Amino acid sequence: MSTGGFGICFIGKSFPISDSSFVRVDPSHWVFDVSNVTPNYRELQEVSLFLVQSGTLDPALALGLYISIGGAEWQYRGYVSNTQPSEVMPLQWPEQDQPSNAGPGVIQLGVSLEPLVEVVQKEGTKLASRQEFAKRVALDLFRYMESFNSGSSGDTLVLPSNVLERWFSKFEHNFRRDPDFLVRRGEMA
Repeated sequence: MSTGGFGICFIGKSFPISDSSFVRVDPSHWVFDVSNVTPNYRELQEVSLFLVQSGTLDPALALGLYISIGGAEWQYRGYVSNTQPSEVMPLQWPEQDQPSNAGPGVIQLGVSLEPLVEVVQKEGTKLASRQEFAKRVALDLFRYMESFNSGSSGDTLVLPSNVLERWFSKFEHNFRRDPDFLVRRGEMA
């Protein structure tokens, strides 16, 4: 793939950024230092990855988008291909020990040229994990509500009127700290 083949745009935060702003690590991997856009990476909620022109990629290939914080393992976020030339993807930064205004090279986006079959499988896994996540959210809410049960018998729970607000506040805090906190618990939904 030649230069000028893809670009990114941080929704509401940047103009389009061409692949020439990325560091080419090898023939199929590019890395972008997020501090080039803003010192506070948490401001960046979504990114669009796009192909600049049709036919840029071999039909059997795709570009996968990944994020990494502080050299941690790359986390998949989405892909583009000739049949899906642009996509807006949530970044969902995991909570790390890195300050929000981490220095150069700490917060990175990676783009990887991969077989289309592999990224489609990752997307299938992502969908299945979303369904599993929804089940885990429901179970978390149920367990929270169940904690108010004072031993009364039967199928009735007596709950404070603000139980959903309190649960959501707790859930939001945990999710911001670690988007995978429900998965790490080990409890099956």
